[in-house]
Amino acid sequence: MTRNVLEAVNKAREFFEIEDFPGNFFARLEEVDYINKYNLLLFKEDLDKLSGFIGYGNGDMSVICINYKRPIGHQNFTLAHEIGHWFLHKGKSLSDDDLVLYSSDVLEKEANEFAKELLYPGEFLLRDYYYAIKHDLFVPENRAALGEFVNELCHKYCLSFDLVLRSLLYKNRQAQKYKEIRKQIEKAIGGGVGEIFDKDFYVPNIELPQYQQLRTPYDQLKKKVDALVERKKISSATGDSIKFRNRMENE
Repeated sequence: MTRNVLEAVNKAREFFEIEDFPGNFFARLEEVDYINKYNLLLFKEDLDKLSGFIGYGNGDMSVICINYKRPIGHQNFTLAHEIGHWFLHKGKSLSDDDLVLYSSDVLEKEANEFAKELLYPGEFLLRDYYYAIKHDLFVPENRAALGEFVNELCHKYCLSFDLVLRSLLYKNRQAQKYKEIRKQIEKAIGGGVGEIFDKDFYVPNIELPQYQQLRTPYDQLKKKVDALVERKKISSATGDSIKFRNRMENE
């Protein structure tokens, strides 16, 4: 990891008051008035082929949007990735697709390194790796146990099975065997990860809030529009038009 990325991660930890790792970053942000505290608008929308994007508005306002039609671990990494752009490349509006994790672009690689270290700090990865070594989890006969351990870590850090398993295998110098070992794990547990373990964690379920539009920014915008109408800064018709354009008309 380059020095500038590590410095950015440390700044982010201080900025967001993260002692170890954020876990579900969305839930952490929802604990505070992040819009006013961080000058950040966070949206969740159906972005089709995009995982997320970051842009900038007036008054140094930053806007991040995440595709809620992705598993929550994927969403969480995308959020940290966009936060990485925020700290490392502020002012550059960037869009990221599902393959960004494997991008060779310098900016994307930096944002990926940032996200990995923020969500799954190296010291914790090392600790988990040594646990796996101690309990012989990399031995072929223990693929089911390895899968169960990875699943536990995915929930702990709110990350995808793919990213956690790859991280452990990289430490064990078996990164090139990822596909083979993943298949062996699924054979050992008797099915796909999303079938055997927590399905709602690995497969988007539109009935759950983590797989729905995030209402907080719209609620905040509606309050601001209503306040402007009340103070007669804009007309009721203009306020209704703004709310209609921003899908707040039924709120």
